[in-house]
Amino acid sequence: MTDLSKARLAQGLIPLTSFAFLTAALDVFAGNQLQSHSPATVAAISFTLAAVFFFGGDIVRRGAAATVRPFRDNRYDVIMINVTTAVTWLSMLYALKFLEPAIVNVVGLALGPLLTVLVSPVLRPGTTVLRTEVVVSLVIGVMIAMLVWGSFTGRSGIGDNSATETAIGIVLTLITGLGSATNVIYSKRLSEADLKPQSVLALRFFLMILVAWVLVAFDDRDGVPEAFLPSLLIAVIGVGVPLYLLQVGIKHTEPITASVLLTLSPLFAFLLQLTDHRLTVSALTFTGVVGIVALVGISTVARAKHDAGTEAEPTEEAKVSP
Repeated sequence: MTDLSKARLAQGLIPLTSFAFLTAALDVFAGNQLQSHSPATVAAISFTLAAVFFFGGDIVRRGAAATVRPFRDNRYDVIMINVTTAVTWLSMLYALKFLEPAIVNVVGLALGPLLTVLVSPVLRPGTTVLRTEVVVSLVIGVMIAMLVWGSFTGRSGIGDNSATETAIGIVLTLITGLGSATNVIYSKRLSEADLKPQSVLALRFFLMILVAWVLVAFDDRDGVPEAFLPSLLIAVIGVGVPLYLLQVGIKHTEPITASVLLTLSPLFAFLLQLTDHRLTVSALTFTGVVGIVALVGISTVARAKHDAGTEAEPTEEAKVSP
């Protein structure tokens, strides 16, 4: 691998690993706070603050006309990144009310590789999905099924929970995974349209804000003042800084690599959630997390070797390679 390639890999891996850690911190902190605050209220406040920061900052940096130009020039991708952002985050926040944070984290993010294998060649023609990545994604799917079974049978860190609440949490977490995988792809498409990370972040929150405040208006108007401080913290550690790091990382990696690397977050979540006295140590959760992290390493090395061998010969069409 050339020095330039190594530098590019580092430019992607470091921000994505940092994103994984902060995402884990968000899941543990939010899982605790959402026992007493509405997910919609937390989302409305957090994403409004984040949007003001990123949209306002982009206007100051580039001017209003340049900031809103992607709504015209890249309308479809902007709409889809708004849809996938809203679906991913609302589903995740509601899922954290019912499930162990490490489970939400691992199921939501580990689905990314499997789903990216399926949709990346369609949404981004010209990309190559490795056979190793396909196998890793399928094994991750099996381990996700094991963690889902553990949640229903009381073997997760949250212990016994009603079947209804567990089912709701699992469905929302699966939706989170779908949204996360497609979100990575549309983020990459906007980056490839020469939009900088700050500019993409300035565009992606509007639908989320609208939906969240509508939910607040119908359900939790009185809870806004009490939820402001936790939401402010979530806006910083869970929205603003991590999403900037994610966008930077995506700019320098393929979506499948980004999705696989982000599954490091469950390991961080498992360790961080030991500070939450609501939860107990689950051997099943630990096994699932460690297994997925091992698969992350296998897939990342396979991608690095493939990229090193094909730098001078770009693939012309999406295919599955050995």
